[in-house]
Amino acid sequence: MELFVYGVMAAQLCVLAALYLLGQKHVRGGNGPETLPERRPRVTAIVPVTGDTPGMRQAVASLIDQDYPDYSAIFVTAQADDPAVALVAGVAGNDARVMQVVAGPATTCGQKNHSILAGVRAAQTAEVFVFCDSTHVADRGFVSNLAAPILRGDAPMTSGFHKIVTNDGATATVGMAVTCLALHLLQPIRAITQPWGGAMAISRPAFDRFGLVKLWGHNIVDDFSMGPHLHRFGVTAWPVAAACLHTPLAKVSLTRWDDWLTRQLLYLKFCIPPGWLVSIFAVLLLSAPPAAAIGLLAAWMAGFGCAQAAAVSAFYLAAFAGLGLCFRSLSPRPVGILPWLRGYFATFAMLAWCFGRTFATNTMSWRGIRYKVGWGGVVKSVIRD
Repeated sequence: MELFVYGVMAAQLCVLAALYLLGQKHVRGGNGPETLPERRPRVTAIVPVTGDTPGMRQAVASLIDQDYPDYSAIFVTAQADDPAVALVAGVAGNDARVMQVVAGPATTCGQKNHSILAGVRAAQTAEVFVFCDSTHVADRGFVSNLAAPILRGDAPMTSGFHKIVTNDGATATVGMAVTCLALHLLQPIRAITQPWGGAMAISRPAFDRFGLVKLWGHNIVDDFSMGPHLHRFGVTAWPVAAACLHTPLAKVSLTRWDDWLTRQLLYLKFCIPPGWLVSIFAVLLLSAPPAAAIGLLAAWMAGFGCAQAAAVSAFYLAAFAGLGLCFRSLSPRPVGILPWLRGYFATFAMLAWCFGRTFATNTMSWRGIRYKVGWGGVVKSVIRD
């Protein structure tokens, strides 16, 4: 039994080391900005927005202030009286490149999907669609970098990602940063690359050819539904290292982190059930070794364990922490060693907890709306409380 536990510890360390080595160049920015071809057709960003949260004005302003020459942005709300309507109007002023659209309430899909499709209908002159969230800050070259591979003919679809900028050392803030960093490190591994809905682009012909209106019109989410759908066409999203957004965070509560991570894992369960089942073993591989090592070390210190198990556990925990400090080097803002390690260790416990929660429900709750979801992420009913 002990040999099995040691083997799992070694396997986990190998996985974490491989993740760092394979993804760190991409997270650091890859080969730099993308090269645009001479032909630069209309690119339109479609951004679902709601509310008026801290930092949202900066994010909206950054999505308007882009350097791509033939660019427009469509901001979509569910209701005309949403506070985001006034926010966008105040930020955009008289900018002719900005349009606001009211989508109305969703009845057959997630509200975000419904809003995106309303934006697509309004973007009549766009040759490339860019899909973004309204809570991440973009640099001026973001749209150009995301669209460039499509315009060059390298890929029909691209995806960027985001980095969490930690403005404090709270455990949940750092934990969310570590979680996003792990997903970011996975992006350049083409066999498993998934598009990320906060920063993805697709040509209009590909959008029509892949039947995304039909797909999104009945699905709970945009990005998780696209991964397996695109694979049917032999297509994966092209990862663009230079198209990286920043998400400033501070004072994140454990409840917020818990709800966010559980929601991501539920998307996996709903949209890619086989992947969710395989993830049972991945979660055990990632989360069990730290708990086992701490348990073995504590047992030895209490006089119940053997010295060999304690020595192996101590060595494992030192290597595990060392890899955590390697990941720390990829943080866009420096974080103290102790706060980082605290959030890093907590991430593996939170992963196990949140994954366990996904067994107990087939309902997704988000922004006051509950969705009952079936196989493949298909929305069965929308319940507004």
